[in-house]
Amino acid sequence: MKDDRLRCPVEKGYVEALGLAAYTFARLEWQVVWCMEKIKPESIQKVVGEEMTAGTIAKKFIDATRNMPKSKERETLKELAQKFMELVQVRNKIMHGKPCTSPAGEQRLSSNEIVEISTLESAADDFVECSGKLNDLFYGFLKTFKSA
Repeated sequence: MKDDRLRCPVEKGYVEALGLAAYTFARLEWQVVWCMEKIKPESIQKVVGEEMTAGTIAKKFIDATRNMPKSKERETLKELAQKFMELVQVRNKIMHGKPCTSPAGEQRLSSNEIVEISTLESAADDFVECSGKLNDLFYGFLKTFKSA
């Protein structure tokens, strides 16, 4: 029924941090996909057509950057591809967490440890930082990049 969502006993600040982490990760994931499209055309169609998971996208991005011609930008892209793989694991711990009650009595998600607001904020910061670096490369180095 209308407004039943309000019966869920979770604080607004937690849900806001969770939503921002989810959104910033989605932006990062698609920045990766757009970079892959520049490196290896038709990547977007494969991502969408095969409904790839973030982990699969990370593996494909690592492969795409590894196969680029040598340059300092390629090395930066390879580092960011590895970082994205790490951030996929961070996102998975958050988004695949199980609902629980923290020792303080607050509703939270938990993987191996309770996911607090500070964890969500830190993750969102990391997602945005990586996305920004990729965005700079997308509109810089990759803007004129020609795939082999």
